[in-house]
Amino acid sequence: MNSIKTQLLRLLAFSGVILLLILVLDFIPFTTALIHEKAYGLYIYMTVLSFVLSFATLTIMKNTDQESWTGLFMGAMVARLLFTAGYIGVVLYLGVENRLLLVINLFVVYLFYMGFEIMGLVTNLRAISKKAG
Repeated sequence: MNSIKTQLLRLLAFSGVILLLILVLDFIPFTTALIHEKAYGLYIYMTVLSFVLSFATLTIMKNTDQESWTGLFMGAMVARLLFTAGYIGVVLYLGVENRLLLVINLFVVYLFYMGFEIMGLVTNLRAISKKAG
């Protein structure tokens, strides 16, 4: 298993790539309509949520046995889903224009972070199975 510092640095680099993608899409004239005005706020929310959940998950992994890791990863994924649904619920309740675009932007960013988390999970499990076998 990689160290917490290494994992968080990878997450930071991945977050930078997502921010760069949002900036590029926002400043190219024919793709400006694809990015909601609150896209940067939801990016910040998802980034902070990912760092908090990743740090908590990796810290707990460091202090527990490998048998409980599956439940831990599933719990982190469910927590990300619930916090994201809560965020979108609050933002929509407070009122925002172009709701569909905001939900689509949030869904795309959510999928990017979820894909990154799954890739990290597969990498960690592969390393663990090689060490055990």
